[in-house]
Amino acid sequence: MKCDSMNIGVSIVIVTYNGGDKLLPTLAHLAKQKNIDFNLEVLLVDNNSSDNTSEKAKTFWSQLKAPFPLRIVLEPTPGTMYARKKGIESAQYRYMLYCDDDNWLHEDYVQTAFSIISSDPQIAAVGGKGCMEYEQGFTPPTWIGPYEKNYGTTAQGKEDGDTTYSKGCLYTAGAILDRAWLHKLYTMGFQSSLQGRDGKTLVAGEDTELTYALKLIGAKLYYSSKMIFQHYMPKERINWDYLKRLWESFGYSNAVISPYNVYFKKKNTPKLSRLLFRNMKEITRLTLRKYKHKMGEGDHTVLELEWKKGELRALIFGRKKYRLAQKTIKTLHQNI
Repeated sequence: MKCDSMNIGVSIVIVTYNGGDKLLPTLAHLAKQKNIDFNLEVLLVDNNSSDNTSEKAKTFWSQLKAPFPLRIVLEPTPGTMYARKKGIESAQYRYMLYCDDDNWLHEDYVQTAFSIISSDPQIAAVGGKGCMEYEQGFTPPTWIGPYEKNYGTTAQGKEDGDTTYSKGCLYTAGAILDRAWLHKLYTMGFQSSLQGRDGKTLVAGEDTELTYALKLIGAKLYYSSKMIFQHYMPKERINWDYLKRLWESFGYSNAVISPYNVYFKKKNTPKLSRLLFRNMKEITRLTLRKYKHKMGEGDHTVLELEWKKGELRALIFGRKKYRLAQKTIKTLHQNI
């Protein structure tokens, strides 16, 4: 599909798995989008849900008087990346905005996103600013402040503008992407080594990998603090054990896609034996520190230890994914 053959407009892609109930306020916020003077649709990608998600969404959208079209497609293979790719293939318009089923976009979000990404054909992705929306009546723990960013929120740059070589990646919640660049990326041989969350694991990072790959082929990444959304957070996810699991998953995904950082920094690929030795050394150090100082809930060292455990799991059991990332980088580099 050539760039000039794409219909100008925005496809809001919502990937969901058993999100029937939490999806409703998300749709309500989308229905309030203002200053829309371009083509717009909502594309719901049902990632093999079993809670009647699609029917609930259809009924509720009808109750909202369907301000713009809602289409539903099914992606039976579990995993966020598979569902997002289905969105790329199924979207009607050139620009695709990923809205998670628990993201509440402010009323000028889509218009602002469209205005920015359509202003420069070199921009492949624009990320916004997520803000935590805690469950009503819930008092968050005192330690949560520094870790809100771990839940896909907070600013993605020190200032608005090109973030390609500062932060260098974006989270795709609330991000708008140019399908012309995505088509180019996949045509050049991009394969994701991470599939995203599938209801059984917290391992994500596929959004970081995707935006790293776009950067590799010469695209621009952009951040706008004017694109604000609320990220609804149920109280079940705001606890220390869940955060520890998140950090373990971060360590895993970071290790798998670490070849991108090696590539960007123009370093030699480290030997696996060296990586394992370094990792085990750090795990030992952090474990001794944790027990010596009797660290527990709220202590950063505990999370660092979980990160290193995740890295170790990736180095031992995720080597195929690590090698796939290396192979993909080599293929993209050769095809630039």
